[in-house]
Amino acid sequence: MTNIRLICSLYSLNCRRVRMTTRKITTIALLTSLASVLRISMGAFPNIKPITALFFVLILYIGLVDAILVSALTMVVTGIVMGFSIIIIGQILSYAIILVLGSFMLKQVNNMIIRTCFIFILTLCYGFFISLYSAYLFGSPFLIFWLNGLSFDLAHAISTAIFFPILLTIFNRFWQHEK
Repeated sequence: MTNIRLICSLYSLNCRRVRMTTRKITTIALLTSLASVLRISMGAFPNIKPITALFFVLILYIGLVDAILVSALTMVVTGIVMGFSIIIIGQILSYAIILVLGSFMLKQVNNMIIRTCFIFILTLCYGFFISLYSAYLFGSPFLIFWLNGLSFDLAHAISTAIFFPILLTIFNRFWQHEK
């Protein structure tokens, strides 16, 4: 229930400025479905998931608030399928933080290599934030918790850096075709 309140409060910030059309709701639902399927289908590979790259690409095409909404909904939907716990709140918050930071960078930089390197660093930051949340949640010493998960964070960052240019190219073609 807390996740739903968090999502509603995040989205209410956007609803005051932008009216929700059927097209926008459908787009968010389809992108959430896509991200959920991508996350579940890559479940056998620890932390090798294209969804983080997808969320960064979505900032460019549907905006920051909607990208955060898609990431939050994806965490809730996949949590229902893969196992729901309080860690989902940490995932939603961690994604929100890195997406906000990424939105500033993506608007300033057009060079793909610099963007990809920055997204690599932000994905490592995601691992840092989720480890911070998890260590607090489980009462573990943070440094030990973070260092134990560093190889997974590195795999996540590398896979995101690989998937970002691929997904950006796909979305460029799709959105150009759409117009």
